[in-house]
Amino acid sequence: MLPFSSGAQLPTTAAAYPFVSSNKPFTYLSSGTPVTFGNWDDGYVQNIPIGFPFTFCGVPYTTVTAHTNGYMCFGNNTNMYLGASQSAMQYMAPAVIAQWHDAYGQNASTTPVTYTTIGTAPNRVFILEFKNWGTCCSPSFYISYQYILHEGGAVEILYDQVGSGNFPSYAAVGIARNQNDFQMLPNLSASPTPNSTTWVACGGGRPATGQSYLWGLIPCTGTPEFEVTGPTQVCPGKPFSLSVSGTGIISGLTFQWESSNDGTTWNTIMGATTNSISDVITTPMWYRCNITCTNSGLSYTTQPWKISIADFMFCYCDNGAATATGLDIGNVTLIEQSIYKPKSDTILNNGVASPPSGNATANKTYTTFQHTLPPIVMYRDSVYRISVSRITSAAAPIKDANVTVFIDLDRDGVFDVTDKVMQTQINSLSLIADTEVDTFQIPMSAEIGLTGMRVVLRGAPNNADSCGFSGEGETEDYIVDMRYEPCSGPVNPGNGQATDTSICAGYDYIVLDTTYEKKKSELQRFWQVSGDNVYWSNITASTDKDTLMRVFGGQPLYYRVRMICQATDDTTYSDPVLVNAKAGYKCYCYSQSMGGANDSSDIGGISVGPYTVYTGGPHVLNPDANRKRTDHTDDTPMILDVDSTYSLVVYHTQRSIEHADAKITIFMDFNNNKQYDVPYERVFTGYTGIGNFTIADNVTIPSTVITGLETGLRVVLNNDLTPNIPSDEACGPYSSGETEDYIVKFERRLFPAGVNAANAISSFGMYPNPTKGKFVLQFASAAAFDNVDVTVANITGQLVYNNTYKHNGGQFSQEINLTELPRGVYMVTLSAGGEKQIQKLVIE
Repeated sequence: MLPFSSGAQLPTTAAAYPFVSSNKPFTYLSSGTPVTFGNWDDGYVQNIPIGFPFTFCGVPYTTVTAHTNGYMCFGNNTNMYLGASQSAMQYMAPAVIAQWHDAYGQNASTTPVTYTTIGTAPNRVFILEFKNWGTCCSPSFYISYQYILHEGGAVEILYDQVGSGNFPSYAAVGIARNQNDFQMLPNLSASPTPNSTTWVACGGGRPATGQSYLWGLIPCTGTPEFEVTGPTQVCPGKPFSLSVSGTGIISGLTFQWESSNDGTTWNTIMGATTNSISDVITTPMWYRCNITCTNSGLSYTTQPWKISIADFMFCYCDNGAATATGLDIGNVTLIEQSIYKPKSDTILNNGVASPPSGNATANKTYTTFQHTLPPIVMYRDSVYRISVSRITSAAAPIKDANVTVFIDLDRDGVFDVTDKVMQTQINSLSLIADTEVDTFQIPMSAEIGLTGMRVVLRGAPNNADSCGFSGEGETEDYIVDMRYEPCSGPVNPGNGQATDTSICAGYDYIVLDTTYEKKKSELQRFWQVSGDNVYWSNITASTDKDTLMRVFGGQPLYYRVRMICQATDDTTYSDPVLVNAKAGYKCYCYSQSMGGANDSSDIGGISVGPYTVYTGGPHVLNPDANRKRTDHTDDTPMILDVDSTYSLVVYHTQRSIEHADAKITIFMDFNNNKQYDVPYERVFTGYTGIGNFTIADNVTIPSTVITGLETGLRVVLNNDLTPNIPSDEACGPYSSGETEDYIVKFERRLFPAGVNAANAISSFGMYPNPTKGKFVLQFASAAAFDNVDVTVANITGQLVYNNTYKHNGGQFSQEINLTELPRGVYMVTLSAGGEKQIQKLVIE
């Protein structure tokens, strides 16, 4: 009578079962974990892989049951016994060498064992404790083993011990819920004495309990927090599987799989409602599973699992033998014969060729070493000696075999006829028994990089083709690292350069060297730095890098590349490149965009009066709009006259297809104090739009500037339109845009020049601008005016402010409050002494 039905849910604890509590702990194992077997006295270890074939009384079982004749057996009908001259137990093992032990625990002999499968239901878990006594040798002893089988047939021995007695034989069966919650059936107190010379299986001497127990599924509780497992790279068009690990022994779970081609937008996979899924893809894909516990009503979404498309060298056409028994590849050896390496340099020696016949390991159809062996390094124009041996599971004589070796020389993902480097037959006439040897040369046209090598062996008369399945034999796949011929002496290290050789502290720059020798291998390059061009030190993490990004700290530095031919230890150096500090008067506060993918805008050109700097390119879709900052301070200074008015033009260009508005601010260091004092020295603020991506305005050079000295002019284009320090105060980093720095010099002339020269009024300005509504209007004039008219109009021409002031000569300054006006752009007109000047005012 079964205590519960097959597939039934387990109660909350294992104590609900009619078992005796056990204090022997065990651990659940996952598929692929080695299991350790230990003997009673000498401590030998034998690793048994999880998933080994298992039979119960000669029949595949998924549960522990009583045999029909009333006896319980464990193992194979012919392989569980006690020998006439040795006292030993035949351990469970998957076609491996079983260990025999005499009465003193010494190895006496070995024999192979095979078992059949455990069945199709991997969610059965049971514990078996088997004890036996024997007296064929003195002293008598017993060995006690406890096994845990789970996850498709996993086995673990929990304990063993030595004792003496009157040869009882008994078994105990248990059930496990987790590693701390399991029970055993009571051990049988006694049993008939087994045959003293032979243990028979299923019918000779091991009485069963007379009961059968099935292991059920554990009901889910709480939030089902499981995760997806499976491959991370697959070949295009090849099927693969994913699963939610750990759910095979849990009941009450529902599943719904989703997929995404970007990891963000998810689509339900119709019909994918189990804990595993199979699919085929040709582009990268993300997967996740929504899991719900019906008992608790709680759900969980697994972390996204990305599967990428594997490189071509892992994805050649399917190939293999049609039958597993018979011929196999024994050993593959590659020896380099070129002048670049010693002839004794073996670059591949894989597999065992002995014994050639009756070899139990000759049971494969296809084997890949693409992931388990490092790539085989080969060189253009080099000669190689290759040998391939054959083995067979059959008795001698060995069947003749055809062997073909392909190397994908053009790296096109196909083993073409021109990729065939060996094709021959291994027969009784081979010079080396069961082995064939050949030589081949890698052509100079071979593509450089990782590629595939395939060794195909088939029983004659089958032709060894690169694709498909036929006959008996085996296919092996390897990865080759194809390289240029090795260097044989000093090589050209190239010419180093720097994106900036004169730079201010805090700014980044790039040193680069791309002109070095590229068609030789076995070279090592790394960067060195020096403060005096005498003592050099290596730069960390710079090996084999063409470019290095550095941040200038203010100290002049020299850079060079050291090139070493590793085959000869010859060393060469590139000419030093000096990155020097820029003159102090050209260095203002740090200002530049962050760069990278989010940096979409640049300054395409500016003009200040007669001076124009034009980078070029369209307004949108400009691939060159990727600069963070451009330093023009080494260009010829702009000469601007005091009390003169000049036009300002800034052109906005960007990489994206759609326009993005930008804020443009221009600064001039009028007082030459090496900083931009705002608002006085912020001479312009404007905004680009989809219809006005070229901004134009005027600037008047005030009479109060410092003349005759070179000073700074800065233009900032920032996609951040809000009030911000990098735009409004000329200092600091920002996300997207560009900063350009120039040098200007102010001069005094008898007759000022400009687009709107003022005879009586000069230095007309307003600050702050933009403003929240309040601003200060100022100008200078030697003359006195009874009527200084100030009017403000909106962009439609409507007059919104009008007032008249008196000026007694000299500097004029007046605060005006327009806080009641709405946000927008306004034109401010100043009229005095018969002259008129107009400037733009922005109210935010």
